[in-house]
Amino acid sequence: MGSRYLTDLADAVRAMGLQVREYPNWKTRARGSGGYDSGRPTHVMVHHTASPPSWSGQRDADYCTVQDSDAPLANLCLDRDGVVWVCAAGATNTNGKGKDTWGGGVPENSMNSYAIGIEANGGYGSDWPKVQTDAYVTLINGLCSRYGIPANNVRGHFEWAPTRKVDPAGPSPWATGNASWNMLGFRSACSGARPLPPDTGGGSAEGEDDMPLTDADIDKIATAVWAKVIDTTGPGDPAPQPARYFLQRTFLIARQYLGAFNNKPASDPTMLRQVFDNTKK
Repeated sequence: MGSRYLTDLADAVRAMGLQVREYPNWKTRARGSGGYDSGRPTHVMVHHTASPPSWSGQRDADYCTVQDSDAPLANLCLDRDGVVWVCAAGATNTNGKGKDTWGGGVPENSMNSYAIGIEANGGYGSDWPKVQTDAYVTLINGLCSRYGIPANNVRGHFEWAPTRKVDPAGPSPWATGNASWNMLGFRSACSGARPLPPDTGGGSAEGEDDMPLTDADIDKIATAVWAKVIDTTGPGDPAPQPARYFLQRTFLIARQYLGAFNNKPASDPTMLRQVFDNTKK
């Protein structure tokens, strides 16, 4: 059985500036397999409850945490007011059967033991409130930074189980009508996180700097790194030198991925991987 419980989860969410409600006994709650194995969680799975707006808050949290026969159904529940209910510190029964098609390293039908699961009140036909979608983005960014999870491993339930699930779905910044969300757009909105190495000790170390990089930080890095690139590659010919072009392209994409390149949306992190892969050909 897995031994890692995310007992710092409530404090981590509070540090994001979000409101938190802690469900009783959440620190010891998990599915039958217990906590996470070392090096996990590696993913964040995004869901909607498909419950009516009147269930938002306590009723959704009750259902996901203790009432359903497969509970706990999620680590976190996000209500329509942007409040995060912390429900379980161990692995949960939130994803079911499915397949990892994006190379995240999750065996078939095994996402429950690899992911932090979030259920959010939505998918019932009503618009997602802005305060809720803003909180969703903040929550994802914070979780990725806290637990060292790359933005590319933030996945909708329908991406894991496309023949069974449509969530998250519904009117939001990433969908119109009752369509499933454009998860590439959602991940782009959520890719301002600074992933940290996974903490295998059950909590973050005291004094660890979990703060995301600011625009000023990135500008300082940009100036220093770009000066080094010029020193290393020289001024170049009218046709760009291969090394210089590679470094320039990689750096610009990396900086955009950090979320502060001329206020443009962050790139899909797979672009950065493609740049490195192309150098091997």
